[in-house]
Amino acid sequence: MNIKEDSDRYFRNCSFHLVNFLYAKGEQIVEINQIDNSGKKEFAFLRTPRLEELVNLYKFGNRNDPELFVSVHVYEQARRELLDRLND
Repeated sequence: MNIKEDSDRYFRNCSFHLVNFLYAKGEQIVEINQIDNSGKKEFAFLRTPRLEELVNLYKFGNRNDPELFVSVHVYEQARRELLDRLND
């Protein structure tokens, strides 16, 4: 099965900030794909109700919602892990 073609089952995004937020919140990355010759990457997550809720909150939620908050240490660790995965 090609994950790239199954949009009902997988959520894909290229925004590093959103991806880092989701990863720091415990969402698992299923696949990372290069989408063109520019080196831009696309991250795929398994689509779940929790993931949908986090994406909606990140994009449209109240900026004072405690669910948006992530410990700086957790956020930085997630960022380092993502950068390591991108550079592999």
